[in-house]
Amino acid sequence: MRMTPAVKVILIINVVFYILTYWITPLFPLGGYSDWFLNFNALHPIGYGGFAIYQYITYMFMHGGWLHLFFNMWSLMIFGNAVEQQVGTKRFWLYYILCGVGSALVNQFFTFLGVIAPSQLVGASGAIYGVMAAAAFFFPNAKLFIIPIPFPIKLKYLVGFYTLVEMYLGITSIDGVAHFAHLGGILVGIIILFIWKMQDKSRAQRGGNGWNTSTTYDNYEKGESVWSKLKKGFGGTRTPKMRVTNVREANYQEHQYNERRKQESEEIDRILDKIRKNGYQNLSESEKATLFDASKKMRGEA
Repeated sequence: MRMTPAVKVILIINVVFYILTYWITPLFPLGGYSDWFLNFNALHPIGYGGFAIYQYITYMFMHGGWLHLFFNMWSLMIFGNAVEQQVGTKRFWLYYILCGVGSALVNQFFTFLGVIAPSQLVGASGAIYGVMAAAAFFFPNAKLFIIPIPFPIKLKYLVGFYTLVEMYLGITSIDGVAHFAHLGGILVGIIILFIWKMQDKSRAQRGGNGWNTSTTYDNYEKGESVWSKLKKGFGGTRTPKMRVTNVREANYQEHQYNERRKQESEEIDRILDKIRKNGYQNLSESEKATLFDASKKMRGEA
């Protein structure tokens, strides 16, 4: 599976942090603690010992175990490649980090309200849920098979279902999972996407290109399988072919084409009228060449 640049770097950083957390740093205890690297980078609750601003970034590269890491990185590869090619690498980095930071802030907000107990926060799940929301935003009708459900589910319904489940579990569950961080990633992601979409429309109205490099939001056929929709994400870093959304430029090009066709038609009519009046032998060389080119186009020759 070939990965886009940002997805590849994010995956590598997460794997390196995992190796450092569970394989390397435990061999070198600091202050008598073997898990000092985890405590140093995990996000601590505000007002408790160990909290630091940088942890809003580092926590999203830490994980509670190999299964936690595996499922987050698998989801990143499935959805992140396609989203990155849709918005570009720089935008994807910005989006991923903002979703991760936003999910942490939402989780801390509900901690402040007393809805959840204060605890350390680790994992890329909040940012990953934001990426899933972006995938549903761009490819709403893409279909996925989810075990054990025996039929495909559209991505927009899947993300909606996950959102409802996380809301329910966030209120009722005490399983130690940061459900409100997941919801925060989705919420922040949706806000960012709609802000960017409004900016895109504004730029298009002013005659410029939008943030998503002249991409339409519905340029994927309904009912197409998710793999064909997301294969751009698995196919390397090449730029996918996209439709031009700059309406002014498209209309201008169409106008120019119609004017050119009109002028050519008028010239052919003039030459044919001259032949009827004076005969073919009285045509100039340029008129004969024009008539010959028109004949080739009518026969479909290159």
